[in-house]
Amino acid sequence: MNFAVIFSGQGLQSVQHLHEIQDQASQYGLTTQLKSLMNQLESTQLEQTKTEQEAIFENTIAQPLIFALQYLRWQQIREYLPQPEFLAGYSLGEASAFCCSSSLPFAQAFELISIRAKLMSQQTNTRCGMAAIQGLNRNQLLPLLERTKTEISIRLNETHYIVAGPVQRIDQLIQAANEQGAQQVNRLKVSVPSHTSFLKNAAEQFSNYCHQLPIGRMELPVISASEGQKYFSYTQALPILSQQIDHPLDWYRCLETLKEYQPDIVLEIGPGNALSKMIGTVMPEVQVRSIDDFSSFDDVRQWISRFI
Repeated sequence: MNFAVIFSGQGLQSVQHLHEIQDQASQYGLTTQLKSLMNQLESTQLEQTKTEQEAIFENTIAQPLIFALQYLRWQQIREYLPQPEFLAGYSLGEASAFCCSSSLPFAQAFELISIRAKLMSQQTNTRCGMAAIQGLNRNQLLPLLERTKTEISIRLNETHYIVAGPVQRIDQLIQAANEQGAQQVNRLKVSVPSHTSFLKNAAEQFSNYCHQLPIGRMELPVISASEGQKYFSYTQALPILSQQIDHPLDWYRCLETLKEYQPDIVLEIGPGNALSKMIGTVMPEVQVRSIDDFSSFDDVRQWISRFI
């Protein structure tokens, strides 16, 4: 059985996921980091008068929260499921995939993700956002990006792109895309212009931080969303993760590489099930689900056991 695990990005986290972390943190030794995260969450709610559901979408909270969720679920996968042949991740998810494959202890991995989030937020001088545009090809989209001074963040397929930039410019782009005949345009719940040149300084500072990390080993290879390449080591991974902060991702190319390795089963670690739906479209012959599709991890185990 060829088994792969895919790590989701931001946008579909919920208070339910936060409660899942709280319920399992002590079992896996995450108590210290969770306390820090909860303090930050409470401060954000008080200072910005936001609800808990709103606060978990603040970038400096969202990234470590999602990583903590993915780390906890990864421990269950390691304990109860067959070892995957490889991992992949969407945006933040690739950084999480590296951390889970690496020999970094949780505290250091949590710090890496938290610093990534902090640097990305600090380098955003104006209010920024992201949007998904479906139904325009690259040649149709590029003039709109040039006119509004926005950028491609992620290619999902030939006519589906994630774009990013300052909020006012994103508003202009959304209007222009609708006028151009886009099938669907949605604003995303992400507040930083990830994977664009707006974060050039953040990418450089994150690279400097990564140079200080001790070189360890990776247990499993990761298929990158940069160019669809598979990497096996810290020396390959850390430059890729740094460069991704201010360079666009090609998720479709990552899926094409994934398809070449012919997985029988793909499990999306969550939050959400957006990636498993994409994979189901590209690889209809593959058994693919998200952990969030199930009411318990026992149900995940039972589903996978049907194919072993």
